[in-house]
Amino acid sequence: MSDLSKLLSKRIDKALFDYNMIREGDRVLLGLSGGKDSLSLAYHLSRKQKHFPVKFELTAAHVRTEFSNPATLDQIAEVCREWGLPLVEIPMELEKRIHPGQRMNCFWCSKQRRVELMRYAGAHGFQRIALGHHMDDILETFFMNMSHKGELSTMLPVLSLDNYEQTIIRPLAWLSEEHILAFADEMGFTAFTCRCGFDTTSKRRSMRSALEYLVAQEGSGARERLFEALHAPKLRYLIRRSESPEDDVGRGFEAHHASALTEAPVYGGRKPGGRRSGGVSSAADGHAGSGSPTE
Repeated sequence: MSDLSKLLSKRIDKALFDYNMIREGDRVLLGLSGGKDSLSLAYHLSRKQKHFPVKFELTAAHVRTEFSNPATLDQIAEVCREWGLPLVEIPMELEKRIHPGQRMNCFWCSKQRRVELMRYAGAHGFQRIALGHHMDDILETFFMNMSHKGELSTMLPVLSLDNYEQTIIRPLAWLSEEHILAFADEMGFTAFTCRCGFDTTSKRRSMRSALEYLVAQEGSGARERLFEALHAPKLRYLIRRSESPEDDVGRGFEAHHASALTEAPVYGGRKPGGRRSGGVSSAADGHAGSGSPTE
């Protein structure tokens, strides 16, 4: 195993253990599009299945649409045979799902494919759905939700849904796109490009450019610091609206100005709405109305 492959393996282990992604006896359905991310994930999870301390079963699933590339399908079948990884194909006709006046885009398409994965998982007894999103995807989603929806949210490494029994996991959460590109090149994975031609101005692309610019200015360590920051929100220093005059906004404001401290102002007020312990609703994964976070 090369040093790069060892790095990916260790960081996938970190995600699996940090977020308790897989439990003993879980059946995991891995969404395998044929791109560098999902192929890299499939390679490592298929190997971990043999020696990982938590025993799990792994099956790859490819959602085949009218835009699927036959060469990609052949590559997927070949590598799955080589890795001893069971593969199922889930057929889906995308264009028949588009209503008059609607235009297909990457977000809508990924949502449709994810729903098909969840339906298949539910019908065949899978508890986990593994997706190939990495650290850059999570940060880009965070920036996108701030700039386009005005909210602090992102895709989660582990997401439990209210409307489905399955849990989505993202074992590449601690890996940057740079790591995965290098590994894909080392392994000789063929680049996969979607053939639909519908989405040419993705909002995610502009967020990717913003992230790349920030990392170029601040150094490569900025990416991981940003990701670490998502684990450590300081709610005391985030602005919150008050619900009633009885809230302590005024008292916090007065106490701040009465002190000699020079740190950021303290705003009291209500706890953020819509937060709950336990599972996260399907709306948080982009399966509900326009008010839900974008993934």
